[in-house]
Amino acid sequence: MNQFSSIRKLDQAILYSLELASSLSVLLLAFGLIASMANVLTKGSVLSDNLLMQHVWAWTQCIAIDASVAGTIIRTYQCFEKRAWATFALYAFLSCLLLFTAAIVSNIESVQQTLNITLDSAYTHVFLPVEALIWVRSLVIVLLIVAHALRHVAISEHQPEPQKQVLPALTPELVNELRALLTATSVFEEQAETPQISQEATARKEEDSPPVALFPSFTEEERSKVIAAYNQGIQRRDICSFLHWGSAKYTTIVKPVLDAYGQQEQQTASEK
Repeated sequence: MNQFSSIRKLDQAILYSLELASSLSVLLLAFGLIASMANVLTKGSVLSDNLLMQHVWAWTQCIAIDASVAGTIIRTYQCFEKRAWATFALYAFLSCLLLFTAAIVSNIESVQQTLNITLDSAYTHVFLPVEALIWVRSLVIVLLIVAHALRHVAISEHQPEPQKQVLPALTPELVNELRALLTATSVFEEQAETPQISQEATARKEEDSPPVALFPSFTEEERSKVIAAYNQGIQRRDICSFLHWGSAKYTTIVKPVLDAYGQQEQQTASEK
């Protein structure tokens, strides 16, 4: 029947009506409890001596209890899907009581109408005493109020938490791609550098320039990394890529460190 839009709309309207009746039933049941308590405390002046209040009380209680049958069954299935076992047990027990009382009352009314007998005589055709049926109905009223309260407690306790932003995990493939991108960038920028000055011009420039400190303003960690890479046989131009540095650090760190390291090695060799 899902192919008919009118039937789908009608089903949605029926479901809305059932949910509305199930929600409003708590107010009606509370009204019935208050009226019953007031009738007891006033020795029957609220309901026993008032025919209009008797009809109002009967209608409100019937609407509140019997209109909650479908909504209770729906919530029983929803609690089962959510694995909320405590609430599921309550709704399952409540559904059984509601269906049982509805079947008994319907059977009494059918017997009365079919046999055309009085209501008192129809009660004799039911295996359950009237007092037990009244106890079951009273228990159903209390459990419906409890179930409605637990429903709102469950909603407030299990509200979804805001989703936290999760950073992507660093997989070996992602690390290799980043390394390849850094290497490609370094090679591209190195091609744009000016060609090296010849060794003779460099030596002449070093002789004319005043002596400087062997290791300028570098950290010990940077100096150690550059020298360790150089001693491993890594070419000067490849040290930045080997250490995962940007190519700009070649002129600011790698080259000055290696030049100073070479001067230190020459001074050590000449002293020996």
